[in-house]
Amino acid sequence: MTGPFGYFIVDVKTRKTIAICTVIILAAFALGIAIGYAAASGQTSKSNHYPKKAFSGAVRRACIDSMPRTNTTRLYKQRYFETNNGKYRCLTSSNACWDNGLPRNYIAYHLNENMIIMDGKLDEKAWTEVPWSETFVDLRSKAYAHPYYVTKFKMRWSNDRLYIGAFLQDKDLWATFTSHDSKIWTENGFDILLDVDGSMFNYKQIEINVRGAMMDLLMYKSYWDAEGKKVHNMRWDSGAKRAVYYEGTINSPLDKDKYWSFELSLPFRKLAENSRRSQPHPTENEVWFAEFARPQQNLLINEKGQYEKDPNGTEFWWAWQPCYTLHGHLQDRWGLVQFKKSRTDKIFRFERWHIYKALFEMLNAMKQYKAINGFYTDEIEELDVPPYLLTRTCVDIPKIDISKNKADANFNITIKSMLLTNTAAFIRSDRYVSFL
Repeated sequence: MTGPFGYFIVDVKTRKTIAICTVIILAAFALGIAIGYAAASGQTSKSNHYPKKAFSGAVRRACIDSMPRTNTTRLYKQRYFETNNGKYRCLTSSNACWDNGLPRNYIAYHLNENMIIMDGKLDEKAWTEVPWSETFVDLRSKAYAHPYYVTKFKMRWSNDRLYIGAFLQDKDLWATFTSHDSKIWTENGFDILLDVDGSMFNYKQIEINVRGAMMDLLMYKSYWDAEGKKVHNMRWDSGAKRAVYYEGTINSPLDKDKYWSFELSLPFRKLAENSRRSQPHPTENEVWFAEFARPQQNLLINEKGQYEKDPNGTEFWWAWQPCYTLHGHLQDRWGLVQFKKSRTDKIFRFERWHIYKALFEMLNAMKQYKAINGFYTDEIEELDVPPYLLTRTCVDIPKIDISKNKADANFNITIKSMLLTNTAAFIRSDRYVSFL
């Protein structure tokens, strides 16, 4: 039979066979489309939607396993993990916020009824009943070679004064400075940096050497933010009392020395000068930002049989808390000291650490952005900040305000952040301010 559409098959058996084959072909075609779609969806999911844990692991493993095993890559890997560990950590609970990226910390206990005799020996009960700090590491990172001399400190306090005692192992006791406010950092000594109000502004710097010479000054702000301007006040006087003890002979290469130690007491009223403190002495559980460091020179014995600095030698800087570069005036990278009265309380906890850390992360990202682009931005998504800052797990999403100072044509930035308990803090330009 024919018709307008051609020939029609009228054989029933033949039509059934064709129909079955057609159904099978269509089913196979549909199944192929489904499999292809599912595969494409799976690839899209893996490439665009990283599981939280897998993302962190991918960042940590990026190219690390394929690096050649050299000293350079070893240092790189250790420094990378040390400085970035936790940056991509997903904080799903507020309980994980307070110690995220927490630096080294020390609990300073009140003297109560104890006394300290200023002789530099650290052998009184007041010292023996409290622990030493961690031993110092390279200022640049723990990844670098461990210092070949041991350095550590202890702290106590009374209602009027802060007491610091330190032990510095040294086989070659050397110091030439004897007058006040000498450049002690250019020789061997001990460096103390204290921020007494958490503002990172008007902090105090004290240095001492084995001969008991001291330098003390008031830092209006860090050299990092100074742009070549004078930011310190050498006229500031710490009002310190100190004593030095040593086993060996100063400036004599004829014997091998053992160590030197010192005791230093600083009146709180002097440390509080130019600060926002309402009272000089700390309150229970109060936290200060602090750094302790030690410059150590390579020495030669000259023709006269005397020590002198090796002009081709390396100057070492060892510190309690690494700052991840040869620059100690980076307050956001200092350690933390907490004041307590009872020695039975051995738990360090700084409830406001995560708001400080959020502000530090934001300001550093802003500085990096400006270094590349020449100006600031108020778009947080353009900044290289840790993802957890946008989750609102620890703090509210920081707010950025940029204003132009017409007097000097400079831009000031204000970065505000808020704890979920509505406790606010902000950074204005290079100044950190928090509200208790």
